[in-house]
Amino acid sequence: MTDGAPALALGVERGDPDVMKRRPRPVGEPVINREMQVGVLVQAIVMTAAVMASFLYGLRAYPGNLAEAQTVTFATLIMSELLRAFTSRSERHSIFSIGVFSNRWMVWAVGSSFVLLLAVIYVPFLDPIFQTVPLTLRDWLVITPLMLMAAIAAEITKWFVRRYARKEERELAGQ
Repeated sequence: MTDGAPALALGVERGDPDVMKRRPRPVGEPVINREMQVGVLVQAIVMTAAVMASFLYGLRAYPGNLAEAQTVTFATLIMSELLRAFTSRSERHSIFSIGVFSNRWMVWAVGSSFVLLLAVIYVPFLDPIFQTVPLTLRDWLVITPLMLMAAIAAEITKWFVRRYARKEERELAGQ
């Protein structure tokens, strides 16, 4: 639900607008460089915290109803990944500078995956297969900020990456 369609949409994403203005990466630099490692680590920590918080919410809001807590957690995880997919479109540029809706395939991919999530949660004959229960409006209101946390963390990380890159460029220009 979270990887297939958004990954295909990322495959048709245009490159960063300034990619040709940047100096080439060093020959020995790994594909997953330090910038990317930091981004992955930050997003993993934040998403894990958000998903765990949603599970705790579910356990407290519905004592004795593990299926409810699991469904809340499932929805938080899926939506976190889908929203984070938008931020994955560029390692450095903000989603707002490249345009949230500029990749129509990403919009379709995330939208389709969201519809599948809703089906898994709300279509009755799927409940026994996925062991989900319908979420309430209150559940969605509580978990929406949690769903956004990884995407926000990605954008903040990219801000620091851009800031560091500008500083490094100024230092190289001054030499």
